[in-house]
Amino acid sequence: MTKTELINTLDYLNTVIENYRADSPDSQQAASRLSELVNGTIGIRELSFIGQAIGRSFTNSELADLILASKANQPLNEAIQLPAEADAAYTIKYQRRQAGMTQVQLAKKIGIEQSQLAKIENGSLKVSLNLLQKAMTVFGRSYIVKAL
Repeated sequence: MTKTELINTLDYLNTVIENYRADSPDSQQAASRLSELVNGTIGIRELSFIGQAIGRSFTNSELADLILASKANQPLNEAIQLPAEADAAYTIKYQRRQAGMTQVQLAKKIGIEQSQLAKIENGSLKVSLNLLQKAMTVFGRSYIVKAL
């Protein structure tokens, strides 16, 4: 499905959900299809994290970009611009998973507790530049702060 087709599908499903009674078969079918499209490709925690980071509802264009990125196995922060701290936290979690590491393993390598890493990855604790540098060194990667 192309981005345009995906946006059109999302527009249609949202229109049905908004204009039909919640208990109608059409509304329930549209809600189910929307859930399948979004939650079937993007993890609910990732979607929630990104939504909290941007501080607003997603546009259908953004949802389409996220769905397509997820289906292509690409990092979601390449599909939508996140604030720097959220982007860094997402990158650490994404790279850790790509490396097949647990939070315990990475935390030990960068000199923090697993609980601190969990809080960084879920956005409740801000990552310092020094810690980000240590994590990226473990992954053999660089991190570039993107301009807004």
